[in-house]
Amino acid sequence: MITLKEILERVTFDAVWDNLIKYYPDMAQIKEKYVTVYESILLQNPATNVVEMIVHIDSIDSDDDKDKKDIEYRVHGKNNSPEWEGYWDLSASKWGEWLDFYVDQQVLEQFSNEQIVALCLVEMTWFGFSEERVKDRIDHLEDD
Repeated sequence: MITLKEILERVTFDAVWDNLIKYYPDMAQIKEKYVTVYESILLQNPATNVVEMIVHIDSIDSDDDKDKKDIEYRVHGKNNSPEWEGYWDLSASKWGEWLDFYVDQQVLEQFSNEQIVALCLVEMTWFGFSEERVKDRIDHLEDD
């Protein structure tokens, strides 16, 4: 199986960015934040994927689109956990963990490497554009 880190090593930021703004045009004004995240991730060492997490990407119809023309994508994980057979929300995962997550074979067949990285970057930054910000937001959610 291939990891997200291996896919990251095959792409350029510009190609990833072209896909990211295709899916999320409203994010065009925050390119520099994504550049910083992308460069930060490339410098990290992957954490060991002890839970054997596999990244899945599914297309879903947008609730806001009555004509069903727009498609949204959901990035989530699945592993061999005996406690949970559903999908895991990966947005709170540490970026080093993401790097060693495997990418599902169907995802590799349906999406380009650049599309995979773009969609994963959006999920990785759901709670913020730094790991400290993500941790802070998660901690506050747990306090509520």
